[in-house]
Order: sequence, then structure tokens, then C-alpha cells
Amino acid sequence: MKTTTKVLGLAAFAALAGGYMPKSAQAAETILFNCFFPPQHYVCRRWLPHMAKEIAAATDGRVKMRIPPKSLAAPPDQYDAVVNGVADGALQFNAFIANKVPGIQVGQLPFIGIQNAEAPGVALWRTYQKFFASKNEYGPVELLTVYASNGAEFYSMTDKPIESIADISGRKMWVLPGIVANLVKRTGSPVVVGPAVQMLEVISKGVVDGYVGVPISSVHNFKLTSYTKSITLLDRKVFTPTFSFFVNKKKWAKISKKDQAAIKAVTGEKMARWFGQDQDKEFVKGREKVLSAGVKEVQGSASFLGQLDALGRPAYDAWKKRVAAMGVDGDAVIEYYQAQIAAEMKKIKK
Repeated sequence: MKTTTKVLGLAAFAALAGGYMPKSAQAAETILFNCFFPPQHYVCRRWLPHMAKEIAAATDGRVKMRIPPKSLAAPPDQYDAVVNGVADGALQFNAFIANKVPGIQVGQLPFIGIQNAEAPGVALWRTYQKFFASKNEYGPVELLTVYASNGAEFYSMTDKPIESIADISGRKMWVLPGIVANLVKRTGSPVVVGPAVQMLEVISKGVVDGYVGVPISSVHNFKLTSYTKSITLLDRKVFTPTFSFFVNKKKWAKISKKDQAAIKAVTGEKMARWFGQDQDKEFVKGREKVLSAGVKEVQGSASFLGQLDALGRPAYDAWKKRVAAMGVDGDAVIEYYQAQIAAEMKKIKK
């Protein structure tokens, strides 16, 4: 009897002690975070490992990220893959979730972006937090941070640079889906639409004679340099690709409130800035390689920009109508977003 009592007492003590085990001694919560880019792309190879390192350090190893060796879902399906449990987290090109998450699309409106990536990324995070975070747009996923790329340009695959609406309408163009595709369609061009990771397949086969929607660094990173003859630069960029990084809320709920707060402290605006700074370095390197290969830069005229800007106005009207239905003043959002970009650019240029 004494032996039984002693054993039970030890068991009870062990159970009690287990309740006080330091969290660092418990099994880590691992987030399977998908990357739809090719495995050697810097987002998979450098950015996500950096974010994983920051999260692990902030939580003393209680939360870790694991990145699969290849994508678990097609580029348009990242959000659905996370919602359905195929992955715990992922990054998603925001154009693919435009119908689900309209607020974040402000950063992709035509000619709202600039060449720099850091300032728009920080501005986008602040703008979303101020106007849309309370709207629960992302539904069953928890937004961790965002990324805004460098602004996109027009690219010619023929000896004739793209310098007018006629230069666009007179050729077939590859375009990113959504806002930029709709704008280019308004010129009369027969477009081929698809995600950036599939550009090489279309462009290398000579299906199109021009493309638009990605920054200059992507010409190098997606191996498009040998097919590109010229780049048309505009003072305001036709499009700025932006991305969301999120985790399934059921997975998020398994993480303690303390660790959730720690993760948010190292992601959010801080990570958006880091992504942007690294992207700007990538842009400089990529541009140098593209130009050294003989691709020419052509400065687009103010009149050309004005004509394109007019074609982009319907996108603004449609977006403002959608956010108005959420009780948000779209003009106020745009004004705040652009002010944040301007403020950040002043800091960067100092």
C-alpha cells in the first residue's frame, strides 16, 4: 500500500513538474511554410530562411519554420492551400486574392508605385493596419507581413521600343493577371496572362513580342534577358507586385499569446522593410546584369504616361467602390499610402 501511494505520489509530482517545464524544453511548434518560387529563387533561398531565423530567435526556439524543397501548390493557389491545410503558411501574390482581400490591393493600383521597394512595403503595411486590419479580410489566415516589389516596366522583344499606345496595341503582350492585364487589354493588345514564374515558358517560345508587370531584376532572375531588346522606363510605375505572408489561424492558435506577440514584433513592418531593402539590392544587381547584356533603357514620355494613366483610372474607381462597401474612404487610403511612401523615401535619401 505504501509502495502504491509512493508511486502515485511520484507520478503526481512528475505531472506537476511537467506543467512547469520551461517552454524551451517542450516540442517546438513547426510552421510548414510554402514557397511557390523556384527553390533557388532568393525568396525561398534567403528571405524565408531569414524570417524563420527571426521567428525562432524571438520565441527561443518554441516556434520554427520549415520550408518544403518544392512548392506544394500552384502560384495562384497559395491562400487556398493554407486554408485547406496543405501548408501551414505561405506567401501569395496579392492579385490572386483580389476577390478575397480587396484592401491590400491599394499597393497594386496603376502608377501608384515607384522604383524603390522598401518605402512601398513599409507604407503598405502601415496603410493596411490603419484602414483594413480591423475588417478581418484575410478570414481564416493570419497576416504576418507584406512585401512590395520594385515597380514594373514595359519590355520589348523586338527592335521597336514600346513608346506609345500604338506600340502596345500592335503586339501581343504577356501580362500579370488582374489590374495590369485589364489596363493592357484597354489598349487593344491581345494579352497572354499568367504568373511570373511561368513567364519564361511563354516568352522563350516567341508567343508574345513584349511583356509588362515585373521589375527589371525579374528579367535577370527569370532568365528573360536574351529575349529582351529594350525597357521603357516611366516616372511612375505601371504596376507594383505585392505579396502577403500568412499562416493558417488554426495553426496560429496553437502558438502561445506570448510567442504570437514575439512573432509579430519581428515580422510586420520590420520584415516588410527588410524584404524591401534586400529587394532593392537585388534590383541593382539584376539591372546591371540586364544592361551589361545589351538590353537598352528608353525613357517614356510624359504624354505616354498620361495616356496610360487614363487607361488605369477604371481600376481606381472599381477599387474605391469595393472598399467603400466596407465603410472605408478609398481616397483617404490612397492619400495616406502615398504620404507614407514619400516620408520613407525622404529617410532613405538622407
